[in-house]
Amino acid sequence: MLKRIGERVLIVTGLMVGLVAGSVAEDGPIDAAEAYVLGADGMVVLSGTGACVRHSGWSEEKAKVVGCDGYALSTDVEFVKGEGDGLITGLSLPQAELFAFDSAEMGEEGKAYLLSRKAELSEDFNGVYSVTVIGHTDSTGDETYNQDLSLRRANAVGDYLKSIGVPEGRLNTLGRGENDPLVTNDTVEGRAQNRRVEVFVVGELRALDRLVFPSIALFERRKGELTGEGVGLMRTHIEEARELLRSAAFIEIVGHTDDVGDDDYNMALSVERAESVGLYLIEAGVDSSKIVMRGAGETMPVATNATEPGKAQNRRVEVLIFGRGRF
Repeated sequence: MLKRIGERVLIVTGLMVGLVAGSVAEDGPIDAAEAYVLGADGMVVLSGTGACVRHSGWSEEKAKVVGCDGYALSTDVEFVKGEGDGLITGLSLPQAELFAFDSAEMGEEGKAYLLSRKAELSEDFNGVYSVTVIGHTDSTGDETYNQDLSLRRANAVGDYLKSIGVPEGRLNTLGRGENDPLVTNDTVEGRAQNRRVEVFVVGELRALDRLVFPSIALFERRKGELTGEGVGLMRTHIEEARELLRSAAFIEIVGHTDDVGDDDYNMALSVERAESVGLYLIEAGVDSSKIVMRGAGETMPVATNATEPGKAQNRRVEVLIFGRGRF
């Protein structure tokens, strides 16, 4: 069921899971030590079965640690409508201006052409959320070859953009092959129009439509594999968003944690969780060539990490959807 709150929509699941979930960084409020055994790293110790280890001071009144003994603040999945106006810019670059026939190497003329169009994208790429480069071909020739060629061309454009100031951490590259034509491939003119490289610059995250899944609804504590309940939750909401996903130009899946624990571990766990969600989408029929998966660790909080509700908000996986209609 969808419940709209302004531009935000809560997808009320009715699911309050007893599994321990979240990220490496979900050891609850400041008084976690009053009910559970903490390790040297400050995190709740888990038993061999994955349960939180209680100590003698445990009581039901003190068992208010997210992920322990079935306690959860919220497992509602949220759909947020993007605010694309003025926050997204893009270019469709004809392949003939960038590459020689059947080549994925940019010559000096291609680089000069792209440099001449750079200002149309952004004056300062350091301040943007992301830059996504998507390669396309027409339908002539072998489909697998076209897919590979489109990705190699996107990578070549991405490499050049990095050389002129686009931060590597903000850059995504995708190859769509012949899967996303703008016009018919039945004419010479149409095929030429479909052979292109698109560059999209998203100024701010709020520009994108997104599904926000609380980690506790999908994963066990410190695990990156979807639980059975998590799979069921994904199935429900992916079906509701299937048309949006089908028509998307690209989809970015980002895992997040709170700030408790080791930075590197949090980053690795966030990557693993993003990949689990991405692989589920692919198995559910979403085109893999339009999906980017990455982890942000604890670097992109949406709430304070000083409180348990804030940390619970920060432990999430976001499915970001760029619809062509937003550009």
